[in-house]
Amino acid sequence: DEHAWADDSVFNFEGGCYAKTIDLSREKEPQIYDAIKFGAILENIGFQEGSSTPDYTDGSITQNTRVSYPIHHIDNIETPSRGGAPKNIFFLTCDAFGVLPPISKLTTEQAMYH
Repeated sequence: DEHAWADDSVFNFEGGCYAKTIDLSREKEPQIYDAIKFGAILENIGFQEGSSTPDYTDGSITQNTRVSYPIHHIDNIETPSRGGAPKNIFFLTCDAFGVLPPISKLTTEQAMYH
């Protein structure tokens, strides 16, 4: 998802979403599962034997299977895709070198650097 930050709001300008599909099922993620229809793009997925039906349990190509879909494929979107200015921001990190902790409180300068 692509988002922007203005003085008084944050907003989505991409007009779409993407999600991992490995082991996807309607029971686990009904909105994502139901968003996979005409206009969605599946990447790195396998198919059920002898068919064109996706096999979301197949990780033989990669575990990084995913779908991109237009935002209007989700029922409860916010229109327009805009929210007020946030009070708190959380960066989700995966630091292979162990320098950054999973979550930390940063100063404005540190947040701008990272």
